[in-house]
Amino acid sequence: MAIDQFIPEIWSAGVTQSFISSQVVIPTLNTLYQGDASRGNQVHIINATTPTIVDYAAASRSITAEALADTEVNLLLNQEKAFSVFVDDIDKVQAAGTFNAWTDAAGKALAEDAETYLLAQMIAGATDGNAGEVVVDTADEAKTAIRSIRTAMTAAKVPSDNRFCVVTPDFADLLIQGLTDVSSAGSSEELRNGMITRLFGMTILESPLLGTDVSAVGYHGDTVAFVNQIQSLEALRSQTKFSDIVRGLNVYGAKVIKSAAVIKYVSA
Repeated sequence: MAIDQFIPEIWSAGVTQSFISSQVVIPTLNTLYQGDASRGNQVHIINATTPTIVDYAAASRSITAEALADTEVNLLLNQEKAFSVFVDDIDKVQAAGTFNAWTDAAGKALAEDAETYLLAQMIAGATDGNAGEVVVDTADEAKTAIRSIRTAMTAAKVPSDNRFCVVTPDFADLLIQGLTDVSSAGSSEELRNGMITRLFGMTILESPLLGTDVSAVGYHGDTVAFVNQIQSLEALRSQTKFSDIVRGLNVYGAKVIKSAAVIKYVSA
């Protein structure tokens, strides 16, 4: 081999990585049905109805029992996403380090794909918090939108705990503009770090995956379900090349269980 054919470049395997959004909504959701996922590609979720409250007559001291009904929500695990890439042996030898950056980025890409799908399902299954007639372009209008979501959730008897609201980056910026002092922001650390944390009884989450059609989505953590059936990330030797194959698979599904507890706010 001529010396001029030697590959002199040294690869740095961990210098730069893809900018991939981490999951912010999925960790807040209902995982009660995660254990049922292995039974098939569909999870049946039963919502019990509330019994009727009646007067307990003082004269007869008797009461008639009623038959309780229930409603069923089917959560389909119909999303199957995967990747598979070659990691050549020569590339590995010349890499100054490991290829963990690539495998980590691929795993995060699967996670981002799942979160994007989840947010689309939440928007599709949400209740409209407004008619889309207001252009939200000021801090006061953004805070009014959050209060409107809070009011709609309270009117729907959504429990006051475990409430969240995911917003777009532009919407979050408007909210931060309105947090001008500690009394409104909650603490000076929030102001210094550009964090919103809690506002009007909800934990505010920021996600660039929400899109542009909806500014904010308020929800209760127990009324949106997300289930992973299979999630794997593995490496194996190629039978045709001197290389490893790194591949990953994610099978999942998401469903809004109670639409009244998921409120979306659309800016015109």
